[in-house]
Amino acid sequence: MDADDLVITLKKSLAKLSRTERRKAVELVGDVVRAAMFDDAAGDGYEIERCPRCGSTAVVKKGKSKNGDRRYLCRGCGRTFSGSTGRVLGRSRLPRETWMAYAECFALMLPLRECAARCGVCLKTAWTMRLRLIECLKAYSPDFRVGRGGACELDETYFPESFKGNHSRGSFEMPRKARHRGKEVHRRGLSREQICVMTGISDTNATFFEVSGRGVVSRKRAAEALRGRIGAGAVVATDKATAYIDVLRDLKVASHESYDSKDRSEGTINRINTVHSLLDSFMARFKGVSTKHLGAYLDWFRWRRTFMATDSRSAESTVARQLANGTCSTRIRDMFNVLPPYMDYWDGRAA
Repeated sequence: MDADDLVITLKKSLAKLSRTERRKAVELVGDVVRAAMFDDAAGDGYEIERCPRCGSTAVVKKGKSKNGDRRYLCRGCGRTFSGSTGRVLGRSRLPRETWMAYAECFALMLPLRECAARCGVCLKTAWTMRLRLIECLKAYSPDFRVGRGGACELDETYFPESFKGNHSRGSFEMPRKARHRGKEVHRRGLSREQICVMTGISDTNATFFEVSGRGVVSRKRAAEALRGRIGAGAVVATDKATAYIDVLRDLKVASHESYDSKDRSEGTINRINTVHSLLDSFMARFKGVSTKHLGAYLDWFRWRRTFMATDSRSAESTVARQLANGTCSTRIRDMFNVLPPYMDYWDGRAA
């Protein structure tokens, strides 16, 4: 039976079912299609050459698990495992068709409640799936390294400190009165109630984002962010922030040009300003991101700049392929009750 005959037969079968039965049948067919899409996107990701526990190459096939995945036996340590052991799917009890459905939602940047409804999971599970996906995918983003002969632009951007989240449980107490979506700050300008994010873009279009304390960037924080990223002989362009001058001199860059963002007659750092504009649009979707999870969302944005194609189906395939072969070491219980950073600022202050 060819594909056309199969479609005709499927349509005739669905027409004989009641509305409720038809809906359930469509959902089951959708799960089968998503699982097949996941396997196609994963490719040979489950071919095993070494034991993920002891590294031995003495690995043989040993049956299949209940979900149909191939299992293996390591003759070195004597333990069995599947192709997903040590990967994201190996740490999750959810079937791969659910993860494929979530990959579609992730590529489309759908709200968590819609993700939960589409995947048939609760809101809490949808949130942990998002964090695990981000941790898995960020490993595929290109590293930011600028050495001799390379060029880059550096700047900072700022986000209001946010304690977004449900604090009815746990020991955390708000150090100040709650504010709507974290958009208002008590002090005007670049005060210490705003979180600094060091950013950079290289001539190869690689980027980095590092959450770097409160308020205006300092020399110490700039040195911590740039050490290991900027090498001797690099050509660097920044704004007029004085924190960069001594740091870049110590890093022995070949050239350092600083530009005034208000005066464009001498030149601009347009590429990094464009990245900041795109980042603002990305963050606006979430109506405020908690400061303690800000780094994860910056990793998500950096990944999207590299891999998000105009074709949504291609993006879903990329997510599925990287998810099938990616790892996530963070346990779900470690995602909760995480304390916000930089809380020493609020010591001794009235809420």
